[in-house]
Amino acid sequence: MNSPKTEGLPIAGSRARKVVGFLIFCELASGFTQGFYPPLLKDFAAHLAVSDADITWFLTVQSLAAAVCVPLLSKLGDLFGHRRLLRIAVVSVLIGTLVTALVPSYPVVLVARVLVGPLAVWLPLEIALVHNRISGESARRAIGLLITFLTGGAILGTFTAGGISLFSPNITLTMLAPVVLVLISTFVVFRLVPESPARTATKVDFVGFAGIAVFMIAVLIGLRGAGDAGFFAPSALIPLLLAVVVFVGWVLWELRSPAPAVDVRLVASRRIGPIYLAALCFGMVMFGAQAQIATFMGSSPEREGYGFEATAGTISLVIGTITILATVGAALFSVLAARIGIRTVLLTGSVLAAVGHFLVLPLHGSFGGYLIAAVVQGLGYGLLLGALPARLAELAPTDATGIAAGVYNSLRTLGGALAGAIFAAMLGAALVAGTEFAGIEGYFGIWIFCGAAFVVCFAALLFVPRETPAERAGAERTGAERTDAASAGAGRPDADPTSTESGSTSDR
Repeated sequence: MNSPKTEGLPIAGSRARKVVGFLIFCELASGFTQGFYPPLLKDFAAHLAVSDADITWFLTVQSLAAAVCVPLLSKLGDLFGHRRLLRIAVVSVLIGTLVTALVPSYPVVLVARVLVGPLAVWLPLEIALVHNRISGESARRAIGLLITFLTGGAILGTFTAGGISLFSPNITLTMLAPVVLVLISTFVVFRLVPESPARTATKVDFVGFAGIAVFMIAVLIGLRGAGDAGFFAPSALIPLLLAVVVFVGWVLWELRSPAPAVDVRLVASRRIGPIYLAALCFGMVMFGAQAQIATFMGSSPEREGYGFEATAGTISLVIGTITILATVGAALFSVLAARIGIRTVLLTGSVLAAVGHFLVLPLHGSFGGYLIAAVVQGLGYGLLLGALPARLAELAPTDATGIAAGVYNSLRTLGGALAGAIFAAMLGAALVAGTEFAGIEGYFGIWIFCGAAFVVCFAALLFVPRETPAERAGAERTGAERTDAASAGAGRPDADPTSTESGSTSDR
């Protein structure tokens, strides 16, 4: 029979790997759910008997809900436990996806989409769970895998939606596919994921969170109005002015609050502020420019004078290529960071993304050239996707990892919405007289904007603190130190049976 020491050694390491594996599955389900619905919107609109304009709110309502709930649930995770809030979020998404599939009433479906909004907080809570259990190189690899399976799940969801719709004429059965994965994720989170040990001992700033909600809703409604009617239309100007007023009042409140919803000083600090600025720029391009890829490629050279008259399949090939390469980049970032440093990885990702967008300017005339530019963009996206949240989690205070990651996700969402409205206005300003299509100069402006956004991203990341020698050495020693901790704790009667490689809470 093995001694307690030898018996406990593999248990700690395997436990940590299993927990990360369980969270990876949850991110696969999250990505699958996010990628599953967009290809089916046309069919779902017919099923619900609503117009194409109305069905756009199917995605917009979820974005609004996500923008509001991500910072709130992330902060509550720091206060009351990240697993506890992840359980609430996963149950909310389960109910929302189930109602979406089974209740063919558009108003009820919109309410269900609000319940799906907390899907966006899964990743921040999982990053906090990882960083409360493991650190150093192991944590980076784990976060890289979470991002990888999130983007991979989105690819899988997109292709699965198309495949199921071909063989299943029943839209209700088709829409049940995400429910299966979310249901398994619910079991995983309730039964197999341990709670995080760190807690923030403070009160909840409900006024601060209400301010975030009003601000985000006003901004997104204003940006939607700007995309439809221009920035100076009342439908855009009024909510955007309201957002400015609310934001100023919110900042003043947070600066005076003894327990702020978001530590404004920390967010704007020299330590992690550059990462947030980079996240905003990154989100503007990654989430804001997707529609322009489809409209440019689908344009006809004979009619518009540009584009490739691409089919939906060809367009999905290019978008899929970018997403797959982003997945590869996210998977490789921790390996590269171990060799050249995570700050260098961040800067490299920014350079690749900027170059990829500037390359479109001379190469947009051929499909091969456009694809080359897309490949460079995808690799840059992947390095940023993995390295930005990993470095943020390392620099944020231990008891604020959840809210730090939540603010990061919210800024990316906000950046995407802002850029989407800006790009719509740019194409609208470039409309050819007497037609409904934009001139090529509108797309030139978008590509230059995207490249410039990553130049700003690069400049911001120059101010991200370099890894200290202690951090680099700590990452190298991580495995050995945790092995010693596991061995030392294996024979203690008070050892935490759910502790991971970092040992039990008392070991800290």
